[in-house]
Amino acid sequence: MANHHPEAQWFNEAKFGVFLHWGTYSTKEIEASWPLMPHSSQHISVNEYEAMAEEFNPNAYDPYDWAKRIKAAGAKYAVLTTKHHDGYCLFETKTTDYCAPKTGPGRDLIAPYVDALHKEGLKVGLYFTMIDWHDPDFATIPISTGIQSPKPNSYDPVRWYEFHKRYMEQLRELLTQYGRIDLMWFDVPAFGADRWRSSEVKQMMLNLQPHLIVNDRLPGAGDYETPEQFIPHNPPTGLWEACMTLNHQWAYHPNTETYKSELQLLKVLAEVCGRGGNLLLNVGPKADGTWPEESIKRMDAIGAWLSYSGEAVYGTTRPPVHSPACFYGPVTCKGNTIYLYVSDIPREGVELRGVVGAVQQVRLLTTGAELPFKVNRSPSFWKKTEQVTWIDLKAEQCDPFMTVVAVDFEISPIWPEIGSSSTYGH
Repeated sequence: MANHHPEAQWFNEAKFGVFLHWGTYSTKEIEASWPLMPHSSQHISVNEYEAMAEEFNPNAYDPYDWAKRIKAAGAKYAVLTTKHHDGYCLFETKTTDYCAPKTGPGRDLIAPYVDALHKEGLKVGLYFTMIDWHDPDFATIPISTGIQSPKPNSYDPVRWYEFHKRYMEQLRELLTQYGRIDLMWFDVPAFGADRWRSSEVKQMMLNLQPHLIVNDRLPGAGDYETPEQFIPHNPPTGLWEACMTLNHQWAYHPNTETYKSELQLLKVLAEVCGRGGNLLLNVGPKADGTWPEESIKRMDAIGAWLSYSGEAVYGTTRPPVHSPACFYGPVTCKGNTIYLYVSDIPREGVELRGVVGAVQQVRLLTTGAELPFKVNRSPSFWKKTEQVTWIDLKAEQCDPFMTVVAVDFEISPIWPEIGSSSTYGH
């Protein structure tokens, strides 16, 4: 982790956070910012898009309710969009009038969000995009057509430098106006570290908040990687976080048919944890500031499951070998305990194969009950010890969504050697 500050180490143990995409775009139930692009199926003109700033009236916005829901879901941190690619700022800023205090909402929407998370003991994350399609000075350096500003483009590096100064001032405002901020989540760098002066930006932020964690989308200066909408088959060796949606888009959409099921979401969480990452799961609040019922239902289900299964999630690490070598589902580790995630109903119990050590007990996290087990050991053809721990898990004991079995060893167990051939001779 690039930030070695002791107060930054929480991220490695948190495992689960909530992403929040919310802005003027929520009034039309379209995706955040991207409808400004001509290639978008939701395309609308710049004038129509920017007029939403006056229509945006979050009269039911209750960030304290948000914070309670986030905590009840079992998340340890949250990340809210302070400014998306459209350039609209949800916070108090001296750099532009295109912001919540000076348009429809008539107030700073970030201050109460930060305060609410602090009150609930949650870590505070702020999303801040690097591109800005509202600021005319952004459109003065050539950029990919897929993310080019919809406003007139003209080459003028001096004007782009003026934009960069405003960009840095907005970051300074976010890091000085609200007290402690734990994480900055950058997006769409478009250019390299030199263009953004990443080292200077990172140092400025750390001077203001030394414990701050920054994602890898600040080029060359990130603390962790951010695969989007997928779980990497070969996960990064360092810290990483998968950001994923509950349904088909980041911003609010009324279609309830595209939501992932509770089981799907728990499988995602299990797989991410088993590969050593964090999951940042997105909610798109409605324009009035309330959460969609489908989002609430799914977050509540995750929270209920984590209330008794969190031991297998928080503070765990990935196994030193790919889990299918020893078990057919995701596996996490903590101390002398190995956690087996069982998503299907077993026909004849479950097995932990190849992990060698004295098993002290086997527990069912759903109820805390001890499970009967048998340990079979024998020397293999290669004169190594082969161990199979058979666990008597019955169908009626299984969780409706995801069952977790904890295998407690007396001392740290020995895992199969990485890259070794099968221990069975032929």
